[in-house]
Amino acid sequence: MPTKRIILFPQDKGGIGKSFVATLLHDYLTDAGVRVKAFDLDHANSTFNRLVPEAEFIDTDVDADKLGVLDRIVHVLPDADVVLVDNRATGGSKVIAYLDETRLPELQDEFGCVLVFAVIATDDKDANSQIAELLDSHGSRVRWLVARNLRDGGNLDLFGQSNARRRLLDFGAVEIDVPCLAEVTKNRLQQANLTVGRGRQSDALHLLDRSRCVRFHDLMKEEFGKARELLLA
Repeated sequence: MPTKRIILFPQDKGGIGKSFVATLLHDYLTDAGVRVKAFDLDHANSTFNRLVPEAEFIDTDVDADKLGVLDRIVHVLPDADVVLVDNRATGGSKVIAYLDETRLPELQDEFGCVLVFAVIATDDKDANSQIAELLDSHGSRVRWLVARNLRDGGNLDLFGQSNARRRLLDFGAVEIDVPCLAEVTKNRLQQANLTVGRGRQSDALHLLDRSRCVRFHDLMKEEFGKARELLLA
């Protein structure tokens, strides 16, 4: 039975919250006591690496014949329980090309790992279209985590009624909710280069912001707990 996880954020739509959710997931995994190896593929904005400085950069802005740089995410499996990969905006096609080139989805048993696509659900048409395209190419070849980004409200009517959501559920996707975090606290976390989990006890934040971080971290622990069997061996 596979005992490792490679969790990849494959969408290349910018501004939908990939890096933020990746940091929340990193907090959850480290709190769970598993060995995490994190990678940031966004050399331009490097949001994930700024907040999770132990994340290693991989530059995927390369020609197709040089995508072997991504072998690194597989090479670290002996030393990690979970490999977490945050993609860059406009970089999804490179990652998908790498998966096709290596046939990694077909090699999961040989590597003793499960490949999980973590997708961000919003009411953005382009983001939902990308999910549909990923389902076309990888449907049953991977497992699916759906993070419903509720930063703009509690309902995602467009996504909820979409064919993409129906297909995700057919493939056994696990859905979690990412509630809204106060903009002022989120901005201060960015300024201090802190994840929500690390912000709970940071003197760089006001007590009110630390309190918001405690509450938000607890909420996300509960949400990720819904996907525990998917995320943890």
